[in-house]
Amino acid sequence: MAEFPSKVSTRTSSPAQGAGTSVSALRPDLGFVRSILGMLMLLQLLMIFNMGATVLYITAFITCSASVEQTSLKGTRPYNQRAAASFFACLVMIAYGVSAFFSFQAWRGVGNNAATSQMAGGYA
Repeated sequence: MAEFPSKVSTRTSSPAQGAGTSVSALRPDLGFVRSILGMLMLLQLLMIFNMGATVLYITAFITCSASVEQTSLKGTRPYNQRAAASFFACLVMIAYGVSAFFSFQAWRGVGNNAATSQMAGGYA
């Protein structure tokens, strides 16, 4: 431990005069986005977006379909509009749910398990 202070450099530097945030510092790192880790991060963000959208459309579908019968008479224009909005919310909810499922499958890497790929390669 006695030699530790002699190996530490405590030299500091001061920033250049008038140097602010440069434009190059604000640009995204495209090399990182193109890397495997960057792609997985973007895929995870898409998965979180799809799951959040699914939850929001579930609540929209439940709310809209619950209000159809109570707020308008059957066969009238407001009734038909609310019924169409409920149907659309249901379709979009299913689409986002399926997209979230496939994003999760891609994120989890189904079929890329080392144990199953070694067994399939050795005995197929």
